[in-house]
Amino acid sequence: MKYITDYNPNWISQFEHIANWLRKRLPSNCHVHHVGSTSIIGMPAKNIVDIDIECPIGSMSAIIKALKLAGYEHEGDKGILGREAFRPKEGTEASFLYPHHLYACESNARELYKHLAFKNYLLENPKKAEWLAKHKIECDNLAESRNEYIERKAASYEVITADSLKWAKKNTAHA
Repeated sequence: MKYITDYNPNWISQFEHIANWLRKRLPSNCHVHHVGSTSIIGMPAKNIVDIDIECPIGSMSAIIKALKLAGYEHEGDKGILGREAFRPKEGTEASFLYPHHLYACESNARELYKHLAFKNYLLENPKKAEWLAKHKIECDNLAESRNEYIERKAASYEVITADSLKWAKKNTAHA
């Protein structure tokens, strides 16, 4: 594989390490979620842990400030409404953590709902996770660049996202 790597069971402990570090620097009413492919056992992925911080409605400015003090640079929503992106500033303690993508969303954000639905759906539906893993590997093997890999896997992600949102809606309605 060129752009992704086999599943690494250490991703879970790396997430926990980063999450514990973040929790010490965030307001106590925030939740830190492991999302994306590295959160799904057996799923090949880029060797970067995806993390969503869930914060109360109306508290984003406090989260941005807390993350700035923790050594992160706020990158704005990067074109995705309701999701704020952050990256570790070079030379800060945050920059020495395992490679990660960090996002913050208010608890009612559609993007947070999508990320959690995607993860939970694949954890509950191992055959779908296996299908996605095979497709990702195939796309990776055929791609000539990272951007081409991303383009090739987009259709399968659209399918899984649509299925996961239907699944989440159905399971929430019966809860």
